[in-house]
Amino acid sequence: MNRDKRVHRRTVLQAAAGTGFFLALSPGFLLTGCDGGVRATESVTLGLDSEEYDVELALRATPDSVSILPGTPSEVWRYKAELLKGPKNTLTENTNSYLGPTIRLRRGQRVKIHIHNELPEDTTVHWHGLHVPSDVDGQPRLPIQPGETMTVGFDVWDRAGLFWYHSHAHGERGGRVGFQSYAGLAGLLIVEDDEEAGLGLPSGDNELLLVLQDRTFAGANELVYLDGGMGAMMDRMHGFLGDRILVNSVPPATRKVATRPYRIRVLNGSNARIYKLAWSDGRPVTVIGADGGLLPEPEDRPYATLAPAQRLDIWLDLSQSQPGSTLELISDSFQAGMMGGMGMMGSNALPLGSRFTLVGLEVAESLEVNEQLPAQLGQQRQRILVGSNTRIRTFELRPVMMRGFAINGRRFEGPHVADDEKVRLGDTEIWEFRNNTPMPHPMHIHGLQFNIVGRRGGNSDSLQQGLVDSGWHDTVLVMPRETVQLAMKFERFAGLFIYHCHNMEHEDAGMMRYFQVQG
Repeated sequence: MNRDKRVHRRTVLQAAAGTGFFLALSPGFLLTGCDGGVRATESVTLGLDSEEYDVELALRATPDSVSILPGTPSEVWRYKAELLKGPKNTLTENTNSYLGPTIRLRRGQRVKIHIHNELPEDTTVHWHGLHVPSDVDGQPRLPIQPGETMTVGFDVWDRAGLFWYHSHAHGERGGRVGFQSYAGLAGLLIVEDDEEAGLGLPSGDNELLLVLQDRTFAGANELVYLDGGMGAMMDRMHGFLGDRILVNSVPPATRKVATRPYRIRVLNGSNARIYKLAWSDGRPVTVIGADGGLLPEPEDRPYATLAPAQRLDIWLDLSQSQPGSTLELISDSFQAGMMGGMGMMGSNALPLGSRFTLVGLEVAESLEVNEQLPAQLGQQRQRILVGSNTRIRTFELRPVMMRGFAINGRRFEGPHVADDEKVRLGDTEIWEFRNNTPMPHPMHIHGLQFNIVGRRGGNSDSLQQGLVDSGWHDTVLVMPRETVQLAMKFERFAGLFIYHCHNMEHEDAGMMRYFQVQG
């Protein structure tokens, strides 16, 4: 691409920022020509009123070019970071990836993060799954404008687990979560604590971190997203499915491993794709953790269902494997039906429910390692107690003609809260999601973690056995025509929080609402 064309595209991109015009532009205009960035000029501070912090980071959202496929580098938006204070292992940069650095925190730390927006439009950073005050949650009501620096501070209250951070921007013309996350604004965040450390689970090189995403490319490796026409309209309705799988922002590859146990931690960072995780040789998938950390005890499943935004911890023991043998982690095939939208009718080269490889493992070294999977895992956090007197609050998910989906007949209205979306600090409630649509919806609730009480109805046998409902979660997959009940307690923080479908095109189109925790 010559210099004159790059300048022209940068001019168009900056002029369109904040107008919602991006969705109408051709693929080449979406992510190219933004390498100049925006210089920070203003500062806003939110969160803890303190001068003492255990960890201090500078986090930049910035345009960049990264080699994803062979040939021309792809232009992306990504996070870069600098450790200003704290343990040296707090940040692990992913230098050859568009993924943001992996952030490792410990329970009990006090954290300060300076977020610099070098993009040509508003953005936010949402700490997905973390229990933080509403004003540092990265909500769209508090955008970071181009050139602005926002400093947030919070205590790490959460037990050990795999979390992540990503954009949660929403402009006057609609949501930007799908676009900005697709462009690359996402990264892993790991919380550690003494309980988990005492179990001696595999760590370091024996802990494999996998971020699963799907992308579409065109031309000189340009990322394509909602590129206009009937296809884009259907993508907004059903959720965007890329035609190529990326793992840690590159095509699936084979890793060399040894005859020993491994801990595999997986994030579904896709906009809308559901994965059916399985081993190529048919062995059970041993799940040891979910969104909110370790399960009480390991669970063997024939496969594990992973919806957008969900995380799973998997134990893999290769102690009995022979050097030279191989094993693949795959996403197995399933009957998607209407879940795949137009993708099921052939408009997408990789429809929902396709079978494909995620990572190959080649046993290249023989070791004598005596590591056993503990029979008991996360025992210290007790489930939320509910009874016959616990209030049940119902949320109906249903379609809105030509406008996507709504929650109790309502769509996103900014920070407006209806009377039945107000809860009391300290209360325990059951939230019941009734999915009266032909599509699955991964429902995410900000500000807390919940227990899944039960499910009824539904019609998807091809995924049902892989749903991991024990332990703690912040995102739950509600299948078509299914009702799911969640137990939650509104602790510690009053204020405005969000609940929404984490199919990013659904939330961008309005399947998102605020609720208020009243002190």
